[in-house]
Amino acid sequence: MPLRLHMRCSTDACAPWWVWPSITGLSHLTALALLTSMSRHLAANFRFLRRARRLAAQPASHLPQVSILIPARNEAATITTCVRSLLSQTYPACEVLVLDDGSTDGTGQLLDALQRQCPQLTVIHTTDDPPPGWNGKSYACHQLAQRATGEWLLFTDADTVHAPVSVARGVSQALALHADLLSALPYQRVETWSERLLISFVLDFLPLTAVNLGALWRGRGRSVLANGQYLLAHAQPYRALGGHASIAHALVDDFALARRFRSGGYTVTLVDGSSLLECRMYRSFPEVWDGFSKNLLIALSSPAFSPASSPASSSVGSALVRLLRAPLFAWGYACVFVLPFVRLFHRGQRSAAALEVFWLLLLRSLVAWRLKRPPGEIVTTPLAAWSVMAISLGALDRRWRRRPTVWKQRRYANPTT
Repeated sequence: MPLRLHMRCSTDACAPWWVWPSITGLSHLTALALLTSMSRHLAANFRFLRRARRLAAQPASHLPQVSILIPARNEAATITTCVRSLLSQTYPACEVLVLDDGSTDGTGQLLDALQRQCPQLTVIHTTDDPPPGWNGKSYACHQLAQRATGEWLLFTDADTVHAPVSVARGVSQALALHADLLSALPYQRVETWSERLLISFVLDFLPLTAVNLGALWRGRGRSVLANGQYLLAHAQPYRALGGHASIAHALVDDFALARRFRSGGYTVTLVDGSSLLECRMYRSFPEVWDGFSKNLLIALSSPAFSPASSPASSSVGSALVRLLRAPLFAWGYACVFVLPFVRLFHRGQRSAAALEVFWLLLLRSLVAWRLKRPPGEIVTTPLAAWSVMAISLGALDRRWRRRPTVWKQRRYANPTT
């Protein structure tokens, strides 16, 4: 028996006795380090969002003209409510322009009916496909911006519903924070199980625990973040940077526009918009899967989540960062969102795992409390995290197979930005 044991353990297939305990210990240390970082980000973000919200309550001394720009393609279910909410703003100096981008579901007819009732609404119809090298939404925003006369441009989606003070508070915050591009996190309205599982986890919890919004505003952070459901851009720098023409190819235009402003030396900020607008961006499991397949893969592979490059950067160092970024991210994600829940069923590791699970769910609870989310979303955190992994792996598989991305009935080669 001793000889047989010695022979079994001397084979190449048997790792040294210390390997698995070392990996386990390293994973616990990684989880604790990342949870500490997430906690610090969340605390700092709550302070920043509270300050920005106080500024929004202060009326602006100067009321610049604002052009509200809405690209719409097959949005018949939501366009009327969206436009009416924007025509009902308390802000006195604004115009509303909507572009019907070749809709086939009656969106154009609904907009024409609204225009007859509300002469202050401008409706633009187009049936042309975007030129080569453009994505559909960026080209629609580009056409809207060309017609806009405002000092500020508010790009917003056709599936949003705005509070009457949406524009006024957005302008107040942008002016008080001296921001050139202000984006806001809407209240995400959810109804189906897939929406409840994923929407707030991806669009609220992950950003608030992964990115320091104060550092983003001060221009000190390495990450850039934006939400295309509410993008308030100062028209002068927007046009100086080339507007949407400078990001014509980008399928995730909000991230790309924020990076463009940031690289041009302009101030970018993200604020809490839950009192400004609400949005129901997806309505079924296939829509949730397809939408996040597009957004998550690009977000994770984009420069927004990697150290900023500079002329002094070593080409070898940059290549190493690019090479290690994906496996290091996967390791950290697994240590926080996967392994603690698995170890709850391992008798020898339950104490450490329980601490990590409790810490993670506490952070999710704080975000739910701050944003007035349904409490039931808290207990779905592990399922949401694992679903994000599945969606990302599916998107990676599609890219490796060189399958195109289909969005709004248009086909795009697999994007990288």
